[in-house]
Amino acid sequence: MKVHILAELKKLEQKHEVEILFAVQAGSRAWGFPSPDSDFDIRFIYKHHLNWYLTLNKKRDVIESKAGKELELSGWDLKKAMVLLKKSNPSMLEWLQTEDRLIVDKYFCTKIFSLQKEIFSPSSCYHHYLNMSKTNWQKWQRDSVKSVKLTLHLLRGLLCCLWIKEHESFPPVPFNHLYHQMVHDQKIKEEIQRVVELKKSGEQKIEETAGFLYSFLDLQMKKLSEESPQFKERQGIPSESVDQAFRELVMRE
Repeated sequence: MKVHILAELKKLEQKHEVEILFAVQAGSRAWGFPSPDSDFDIRFIYKHHLNWYLTLNKKRDVIESKAGKELELSGWDLKKAMVLLKKSNPSMLEWLQTEDRLIVDKYFCTKIFSLQKEIFSPSSCYHHYLNMSKTNWQKWQRDSVKSVKLTLHLLRGLLCCLWIKEHESFPPVPFNHLYHQMVHDQKIKEEIQRVVELKKSGEQKIEETAGFLYSFLDLQMKKLSEESPQFKERQGIPSESVDQAFRELVMRE
């Protein structure tokens, strides 16, 4: 499949006259709980030739494509990606930390990864995952039969909040790493692992949910809703540093 994905990315480069600098797997495959019929979600960052940026006209800065039923490709132009990185965009940060990488331009990584830690905003990312968790929690409570996918998305968002609150760093992308480090009750860990295995086997519903998992979710969501963690203030990184990295990447042939 990797050969097929790389071939499709090459086609996009030729069609749009761009250079792909970074490409990764995203979604359930990046998190480590794909089901047998999960799509291959590919996310990438690309750049145009210098002249493309030297215009007053606004241009489309996203490339989206489907190849068959199971392969979806979506990419951001370098400028868009760096603007979002500067804002500590969680999706952008997840892409950069994903371990399953398909294309890695070393010069791009040198420039971007040196900015990443300084740009990260605990408060911004915490509230992103908190809002996502609240939405999923409301849906989860309404369902009499629990969705495997929704349960994992709820757990992931909740545990990302707990990670940021405790470590003030960006949470690990692999779900296995996340819950093993943030869940300390062995029974809860075993129940989470059971849900992960259900997802991997293709099951869509949890026919029987252990009461202690519900209690865990209920308790943690109440805490997250009531608490307002105070994160250490960060000076962030000067805009000029991000601008300079962007210019160097665009001007490099």
